[in-house]
Amino acid sequence: MGILLAIHVLVTLFLILIVLIQKTEGGSSLFASGGSGNMFSARGASNMLTKATWVLASLFLANCVLMAVLASRDIENSQTILKTNSSSRQQGQKTERGSPDNPPPQGQPTKNTKSK
Repeated sequence: MGILLAIHVLVTLFLILIVLIQKTEGGSSLFASGGSGNMFSARGASNMLTKATWVLASLFLANCVLMAVLASRDIENSQTILKTNSSSRQQGQKTERGSPDNPPPQGQPTKNTKSK
């Protein structure tokens, strides 16, 4: 689960970076100012960033689903507070009334007391 969480953080950071680099409808981007012919043509860079966004978003979604499935399996197999309390109640009902661990209800004598 730790490896999936590390992958999730990396995919998230790259996705944020790719979205911030892309040009908005107004034609300006956060990191690139003015000219778009630095390394790619304007259209080529846009297509590459759009594909990278789709790939990273798909990885993000798949990783979310996978971590949710694994977490639900861990929860089903783990001992929770509710399961612990219900099992201790069931064990308490099996013990003898009047024992030191399980005192009798108020008004009822224990088996060890002698009535006169």
